[in-house]
Amino acid sequence: MSRHHRRKRRFKLRSFYIWHRHLGVSAAALVLVIAVTGLLLNHTEDLQLDSDYVQNDWILDWYGIESPQPAASFRAGNRHLTLLGDQLYLGRRRIEGRYGRLNGAVEADDMLIVAVDDGILMLTPRGELIEHLKAGDGVPGEIGRIGRDPAGRPVVRTPRGSYRPDADFLRWQLLKGVKQVHWASPEPPDPQRSDWLQRNYRGSILPLERVVLDLHSGRFFGRAGPWLFDAAAVVLILLALSGTWIWLKRKR
Repeated sequence: MSRHHRRKRRFKLRSFYIWHRHLGVSAAALVLVIAVTGLLLNHTEDLQLDSDYVQNDWILDWYGIESPQPAASFRAGNRHLTLLGDQLYLGRRRIEGRYGRLNGAVEADDMLIVAVDDGILMLTPRGELIEHLKAGDGVPGEIGRIGRDPAGRPVVRTPRGSYRPDADFLRWQLLKGVKQVHWASPEPPDPQRSDWLQRNYRGSILPLERVVLDLHSGRFFGRAGPWLFDAAAVVLILLALSGTWIWLKRKR
């Protein structure tokens, strides 16, 4: 083999090696994202990625997550119940469960009696759920309002009339000629509490696991993201093939 031919082969190998190196450097960032997010996803339960929620405003804005305005708010004694989206709050404490409508709340016998879309909630003054009574428990359907009679006992209004429960909330008596019932009336929450509730609601929507999954697949970067990560996968295949070819050529 002539010296010119050997020099030409070395030049081709060197050019191929430079191309291989630049290709590896260009794909390194995406490969790093894929590798790190893959490790995180392998330990989702240990890291509690499925139960931790994103609080960062920039990421929430990127996903287009907004907080709704309070749908309804009622005072019960010196406490306020507010429905925001499908989440119900007593003051700043979130009540377990999801609800479509808040129809009122009253204070009775050291409890809070709350009328929601599918029945009655019985809460402690601290917001702990004692019981959720529904139609199957004898609660009248389609409750529109709740209030208290002159004796302080809760009364609910439905399209079929007004009802009052017994002391154990097991039986409901249809009342006739109801008078002097003080019905709970909605009132707007103060701006400071409303702002806090909206921030809290916004920060309880997006699980951290979703963000890691979107980073891993490229969906975090928009519609072109998955194609970009597909290209990174192709680059990895090319790097593996070219690296093997370079190693074999050098060995020879």
